Amino acid sequence: MEMWRIANLLRRRLLIGTDGGRLLAGILLIVVIVFGQDVYGMATSNHRLDPSLRGVTGPSNVVVVLDFAPERFHNERISEYGVFAGRDGALNRIRLRMVSPKQLHDLADIAWIARIEPLK
Repeated sequence: MEMWRIANLLRRRLLIGTDGGRLLAGILLIVVIVFGQDVYGMATSNHRLDPSLRGVTGPSNVVVVLDFAPERFHNERISEYGVFAGRDGALNRIRLRMVSPKQLHDLADIAWIARIEPLK
């Protein structure tokens, strides 16, 4: 009941009718579809990055862990952030060398990456 009152008040304040409300909802849906994965990735990137990698100042050697078997697209996208150095035991564990701190944080922003660990 309260949400209905808020929606009515917004409609009157913004001078939009039901057609305008549908248009606004459609625009909002398109924005969520286009930018939702990027926003989610940025919001949760801190959880993907190993604590020992959060304050690095120089290039790092890392293992990128995925929750699925990567396809060519995933391998190519991940290798843009450093030098591809093969697999780390399993198919879903990709070694990257010489990853700069900026590239490391950009890599952590990708939503489909499970975690990023230091290479041991």
